[in-house]
Amino acid sequence: MASSSSTSSSENSGPLLYPISHSVPLVPPPPPPSASSRSTPEGFILPTIPPIPDPLVVIRDSRGHRVLPDVSLMPLPVTDGRVTKLVESHPMVVPKCANCAEMGVDCTFSEAGIPCPPCAVLGIPNCDWTDPFWLMENLRRCRDLYLRDERDELVQSVKDNRLPASLFDREFERAERWFYSGAQGAITRFLLNSYATRDLALHGYRALAASSTDASTLLRFLALGVETHVHPVILQAVGARLQDLFSAMLS
Repeated sequence: MASSSSTSSSENSGPLLYPISHSVPLVPPPPPPSASSRSTPEGFILPTIPPIPDPLVVIRDSRGHRVLPDVSLMPLPVTDGRVTKLVESHPMVVPKCANCAEMGVDCTFSEAGIPCPPCAVLGIPNCDWTDPFWLMENLRRCRDLYLRDERDELVQSVKDNRLPASLFDREFERAERWFYSGAQGAITRFLLNSYATRDLALHGYRALAASSTDASTLLRFLALGVETHVHPVILQAVGARLQDLFSAMLS
């Protein structure tokens, strides 16, 4: 019995040939890299393009008015060459403003904040080239193209050992500041252009109508204006002048 007990104890205390398998929880896989945290073999993080949140957006003030953003504390002068390139940049995928496309007439883009000639002559106030939302979209497109090129160049510089990986963020932030200083100048120039050209046609036609004493000429203008899509506000101003002339003739 003792021998049997000793044998049993010896067998129980020996190593298990087939150990009991315990269920071990699986280690969850790492989350897929996001656009803002994608790392490189060199050990630095690639910045997100476009950035999140994006500063180049139209915002609303407390009264609900549209306000263009401030994106740089050191804007370039509005006459700087970089600013000129930004306000004169035009995506070829949109060859015409919406008004000219609807009317089927030629449209000429000069720079952001200045209406195209047909919209200016017809007194149409909502030309796409004077729309702040269009400006922001265009600046975002220019920025993304520029920053992608800069990012790729910096990555290549690190790979070629021309730039320490530790300086990547500093150099990319410098490129961002460089662009936004020009973008702020472009925003200021857009506002100046908009203020200078706003209601210009309305004031001009109103002055011409006020100086006219020929009712037949004004009537012909109204007929032509309806046919050529002159803005209703201008037609109303000419119509008001006609009423004054008729009232004067009847008095």
